[in-house]
Order: sequence, then C-alpha cells, then structure tokens
Amino acid sequence: MNDGTRRLLEWALRGRLLGIMAFQILLIVVFTSVAPSFAGPQNMLGVALNGSVIVLVACAEAIVVITRNYDLSVGSIVGLASYVGMDMARLHPDWGPLIVCIPIGIGAVCGIVNGWLVAYGRVNSVIATLGTLSIYRGLAFIYANGQQVNPDQIPGWIPATVDGNVAGIPTLIIIAVVVVAALALGLRYLPLGRQMYAVGSNPSAGAYYGLRSASVVLRAYLLCGALVGAASFLYAAQVAYIVPFLATGLELTALAAVVIGGVSFFGGSGNVIGAAIGALALATIASGLVHLAAPDYVRQFVQGAAIILAVALDALISGRARRILGTVRARVGAQ
Repeated sequence: MNDGTRRLLEWALRGRLLGIMAFQILLIVVFTSVAPSFAGPQNMLGVALNGSVIVLVACAEAIVVITRNYDLSVGSIVGLASYVGMDMARLHPDWGPLIVCIPIGIGAVCGIVNGWLVAYGRVNSVIATLGTLSIYRGLAFIYANGQQVNPDQIPGWIPATVDGNVAGIPTLIIIAVVVVAALALGLRYLPLGRQMYAVGSNPSAGAYYGLRSASVVLRAYLLCGALVGAASFLYAAQVAYIVPFLATGLELTALAAVVIGGVSFFGGSGNVIGAAIGALALATIASGLVHLAAPDYVRQFVQGAAIILAVALDALISGRARRILGTVRARVGAQ
C-alpha cells in the first residue's frame, strides 16, 4: 500500500465514509436484483435529483451535530421559510432573484434563535429545538391564515431554477454538489470548521485552550439555519403547492441521513460528505420501494432498519480497515 492510498484510506476512516459507501452500493445491488431497471442512468439521476434538497438539509444538520448538539426544528424552518418566501414572490414578482434572500434570512434568524437558546441560554439542544419546532410551525400556520400559494401564483423563474440542466445534469444536483464540496472544504480548512470539531470532541479542553465554545455553537446554528433557508427555496421550487405544513417530518429524515452517514451523535467526528451520501441512501431506499410498489409504512420500517444496518456495516468495515492500517504502519515503522 503506497502513501497516497494509505492517506486516502485514513481520510475515509476519519470521516467514516467506507461503511456508508458500501451500504449505498449494497442498496443499489439489492434493488437492481429485484427490479433490473433500477440501476439505469435515468433512475439514478432521478434518485440524485429527488435527494438533492435532503442532502442540503442533512449537511446543515451535520454541522450542528459535529458540535455535539442537535436541531429538531429544520423541517419547521423549511415550512416557514418556504411559505413566507413564496408568498413574497407572489406579492412582489418584480423583486426577482432578491426573493431568495427571504427564506435564507428567515432560516438564519431561526438558527440564531436556536443557537442562542443552546449556547447562551444553556438549554439542552433537544429540548430547545423541540420547542422551536412547534413555534416555527405555528408561525407558518399563523402567517398562512388557512391559505396556500398555488403554482400559477409563483413567478416562472423560480421553478425554472431547479428544472434546468447543464450538459444534461439537473441544476439542482449541481447546486447540491457545489454546496457539499464547499462545506467539506470549509469544515476541514477554515478555523471555524476546526473549532466546531474541537467543541464537539471535547468542550472542556477547548475552553481550557481559550476556545469560545458558545460563540462556535451559535455560529454553527446560524450556518445551519441559513443553509436550511436556502434549501427551503429549492424545496418550494420543486413542489406544486406551498402550504404551511410543508416538510413535516423532514427533521427525522435529516437526522437519519446524518446517522447513516457516519456523523457521530457524540460530536467531533464525521463530515458533510457522509451526511450527503446518507441522504442519497434514503432517497435510494424511497425510489426502490416505489419500484416495488411498497406502502409508506414499509418505507418507514425499512428506513429504521437501514439506520441500524448502516451503522453496523460502518463499524465492521472501519474495524477491518483500522487493522489493515495498523499492520501497514507497523511494517513501515520496522523498515
């Protein structure tokens, strides 16, 4: 094993990517054995397209989880930001692309509220965001006042944002890939990214070395909220009708993607690439069950089983890879 291969394997191990990649391949093989057309390019492109928004929300959730916190309100943020953003687009069609700033801004404000409660209010992140989950959803219903935004009321450029393609690749997939790559590089190389991992790994040690943990957590929630706000715009551009209960339950899907993607629930390890692959795994499961004409309750059962299987597979492959790396290092050291 050369140095380049060893470094790549070490990186994959640190990010816990080997297990989730193997799990994704296993899913494709299983569904293809039952429905041969499943692995066709068109269907795989559809899986990636349907999973793109979930990828963005899962990456946003992963940022918070890395700091050893959670955000259970992301689904409600999507509902609130989507409705208000599209209603503003309906009322002010002349605002053009500036409309995008509205859901992003709403998401950022919601993130700041969550972050302040957790970082400075010292409220447990599960309790805090469970409360704001209901608050944000309630605000969406109050604002909507029993109304919905219809497709013919939305300016045409909004759905065109996600309906277009570049060289045959849907724009939405390109946006998701660019965002995931930017987040992965930022978390790895920017000071804030390293601080998030430090806070998640050992908050006490971080404080000992002068790291302002509360500020880091607040900024993590701010980034999470802004990213969810951006995903809200794309989510709204995909669906036909904008209603205040949009994206109900999305927070559980995002958390499932994070767990499947190998991001530790104890913070400090994993990365957004794993969360993105976890989201694609859930989209693959959903597509496969559609091919099998399975009812929705089966999807829920399989999603729960997938979490357990993915975590077990990750532990198995990671353990084997660590033993191989240990053997290689021992040989290198003996030379």
